[in-house]
Amino acid sequence: MGGPDCKNPCGRRQAIKIFVAVLSDLGAVFAAAPAQAKSSKASSAYRGSPNGRQRCANCSWFAPPSGCGVVAGPVSANGWCNLWG
Repeated sequence: MGGPDCKNPCGRRQAIKIFVAVLSDLGAVFAAAPAQAKSSKASSAYRGSPNGRQRCANCSWFAPPSGCGVVAGPVSANGWCNLWG
């Protein structure tokens, strides 16, 4: 470890610095990735009434009280669209 037989005593330290720098750069790249745009109500065939048992309130995308992860704008808990899931 850094003794007289060691040809490059700082090699491990330099490698760790490079590794940390690369990880930092990758984090910045992924953090700057644009978010996916939400669909419009028209393009997702949103309506304010349920489709049988399918309704926004029991959809995995629904965010109470009136949010949606895939449709733009407020939605009704009793609404429905073709992205229901």
